[in-house]
Amino acid sequence: MNVIKRYRRKTLTPAVFIVLVVLSAVFISLSYADSKGINFESPAYTTGSINGQNGWGGQNPPGLPINPGIDQAIVTNGPGAPASFGAQSWRLSNFYTSGSFGDMPFSPSLTDEAGESQAQNSNGVFQMSGGSRRGHFEAQFSFASADPTGATDNDSYFSSSADRGDGARMSYVRIEDRPSGMEVFVSDYVDAAPFGSLANPSAGCGTEDDFTDVQVASGLSRAAAHSVKVTIDFVDGPRNDVVKVYIDGTLVHTGTTWEDYFRWCTESGGGVPNDAAADQSRTVDSLLFRVGGVDGFNHPANFGKGFLIDGLSYLSSRTPASANQCKNGGWQSLTRADGSTFKNQGDCIQYVNTGK
Repeated sequence: MNVIKRYRRKTLTPAVFIVLVVLSAVFISLSYADSKGINFESPAYTTGSINGQNGWGGQNPPGLPINPGIDQAIVTNGPGAPASFGAQSWRLSNFYTSGSFGDMPFSPSLTDEAGESQAQNSNGVFQMSGGSRRGHFEAQFSFASADPTGATDNDSYFSSSADRGDGARMSYVRIEDRPSGMEVFVSDYVDAAPFGSLANPSAGCGTEDDFTDVQVASGLSRAAAHSVKVTIDFVDGPRNDVVKVYIDGTLVHTGTTWEDYFRWCTESGGGVPNDAAADQSRTVDSLLFRVGGVDGFNHPANFGKGFLIDGLSYLSSRTPASANQCKNGGWQSLTRADGSTFKNQGDCIQYVNTGK
């Protein structure tokens, strides 16, 4: 006797379909991006120096502390702080400045670094970053004046850079607090013609090649919070990385990384003719917050003032080097439950309008 089994075709209800889409988006995000979000609130953070709290410190390895002379601390927000900063923020000033790097504040490292496929993640003594190599990095934080009613110009500033943990900076944003308002500057390294090459690296570190210092914002209200976001797409080869800087959500600068400084300049460890291992850019996995400056002076009037920093987030993720990395050479557009969209196909992922 033949036994015939009948199967009913099962259809997904709209509610189940939405859940599956959301779970797929979460799985894809977890699979292809490594991220951190820090709001400096209790109990994760306690008032006082940020050194040693949740991975903050100086260069690690070897596990240097933040220089105790630097005027920085987790603080309880007072009446003048932006409401969006919550109960606590991280305050940083240039009361003390230094030409050093290893004892400046570094944020906790991501598990997965970002950089070009051949970028150096070691300083020759310690491996500074690791995990899976990603091609995209982005970081965002909010900032406000810690002394919004102050009327004097005490040359208040700090800089933030994507870094691998030892001062090998691949980007640079400097924020200054002036009586007329907050100002933001960006620095790229530009290799102008004649271009550096593996056979002739010195051509990429000549008198025509230099770091830029471009002002991208001015007159920002001292009584309000502002945001800065930096995205970096690392592309194999010289002179082609793409850095974008956003202030308060608006794109204000499109430039490049410091990759060619590390490739072609001997002071950076590169610039070795026909040495492909030495003449490479650097990876990033964290942020360096620095209170060094070209003037080399301390600023006693800024003690206990400076800037409030909050809402810090950063991530590394995959980006395709070409359409051939995507199945069928194209993207699929998908929508999350919150209305934000992302594009995915095969081993490729691209975030769109997510703010992440």
